[in-house]
Amino acid sequence: MDILKSFNLIKKTILLNILIIISLSNLIYIYTTKTKIFIKINVYLKTFIKNIIIKKIRNIFLLFNITLFFNILILNLTDLLPCELVKKIIRKNINLVPTSDINTTFNFSILSILIIIYLTIYEIGLFKFINNFITKPINLYLLYWFNFLIEFISFIMKPISLSLRLFGNIFSSDIIFKLISKMNFFSNILFNLSWGIFHYLVLPLQSFIFITLVIIYLSQNIQH
Repeated sequence: MDILKSFNLIKKTILLNILIIISLSNLIYIYTTKTKIFIKINVYLKTFIKNIIIKKIRNIFLLFNITLFFNILILNLTDLLPCELVKKIIRKNINLVPTSDINTTFNFSILSILIIIYLTIYEIGLFKFINNFITKPINLYLLYWFNFLIEFISFIMKPISLSLRLFGNIFSSDIIFKLISKMNFFSNILFNLSWGIFHYLVLPLQSFIFITLVIIYLSQNIQH
C-alpha cells in the first residue's frame, strides 16, 4: 500500500508540474524576451542549444528549458525568505524550500527525462532509440545483453543524479545554516554572513547547472 501511495503521489506531482509548465510557458517566454537580464539568459540558451541540438526540435526544447530554469530558480529563491521565522510564527516544522525536498527534485528530473525520451524518439525514431541500448558501446552479438545492462543503468542514473545533485546542494546548505545558528553570537554573525553569500550565489547556479545537464543529456541521446 505504501508503494502504491508513493507511486500515486509521484504521478500526481508529475501531472501537476506538466500543467504548470503548459500554463506558464508562453507567459515566461514573452517575459524573457522583454526583460534585459532575461534576454541574456534567453540568448545564451539559444546559442548553446543551437550548437548541439538540431533545428527540428530546437524551439520546443528551448521553451521547455527556459520554463524549467525559472521553475527551479523561483523555488530555490524561496530560501531567501525568513523560513525559520515563519516556522516559529505558524508553530509547525514544515519544509518551506521546495527544492530541499527530494520529491520535488525527482519530479523535475523525471519530467526532464520524459521530455528527453520523447524528443529523442521524435528525432531518431523508436527503433534506433531502443537499438542504441543494445548495440552500443560494443556492436557484437554475444555482448548485446552486456550493452543493454550498461546503457540501461547509465540512462536510469541520469534522472537520479539530476535530482540528487539539486536536492543535496540545497538541503546541505540548510543543514549548515542550522548548525551555524547553534554557535555563539559573534561566530553566528561571521559564519552566517560568509556562508550566506556563498549559498545565495549557489541558488541560481543550481538551476543553471540543472538545465545545462538536461541539454547535454538530450544531445548525447540524439548523437549516440
